[in-house]
Amino acid sequence: MSDIGQKSLEYWSGRAEEYSSFHMKSFNSEKHRWFADIVHPYIPRLDRPVEALDLGCGSGFMSLLLLEAGCTVQGIDFSEDMIAQAKANVASKGFDATYTPMKAQELAFDDASFDFVLSRNVTWVLEDVDKVYAEVFRVLRPGGVFLNLDANYGKAFMEQDARGETPQHPTQSLEQLRTRNEIASELAISHVERPAWDVSVFWGLGAHRVSCERVSETMFALSVYKPE
Repeated sequence: MSDIGQKSLEYWSGRAEEYSSFHMKSFNSEKHRWFADIVHPYIPRLDRPVEALDLGCGSGFMSLLLLEAGCTVQGIDFSEDMIAQAKANVASKGFDATYTPMKAQELAFDDASFDFVLSRNVTWVLEDVDKVYAEVFRVLRPGGVFLNLDANYGKAFMEQDARGETPQHPTQSLEQLRTRNEIASELAISHVERPAWDVSVFWGLGAHRVSCERVSETMFALSVYKPE
């Protein structure tokens, strides 16, 4: 693992309990329905349970949305601490999913393993996102869909730092936020125009259809459809 990858792993693993608490409070609020209304229409309609991958599962928020929609779910995250939180949160809601520690750049799944791949606020924190996208496209089945909910957070944080603004977050310390911003500044994904860059990568991979819509002031929903 690279130095920045190790630093990122330590940062996110160190946040696991706080992150889980913060996001489960969100899950138990109106944000639950807001995200469900965005995600559920993209899930393929099949005559069997949809096999879904929660890419960068974090504390399991998006896994729960998939499970509620009747999907079978496998989740991956590079942080075992995050996976432990996801397992506990999913079980607390009466569901079951399979979780495996794994890097998004090296998915240990066969080709065409999933009908649907979902990620939320994941790709902005990753190295080699072009490799991640190639892996996602590989494990999608023909006709499968990838939905990426993300934003150009790294670029925004760098711009805030350049203006001399002090970063703030309701549950993170200033030291954590400065570490987050330092990590983001070293990632290539923070230095490209998003989501235009993301769209171009998937066209290059051979997507049947790629579309993008703005779902909040900062967040976009990138949907990618693999040819039948």
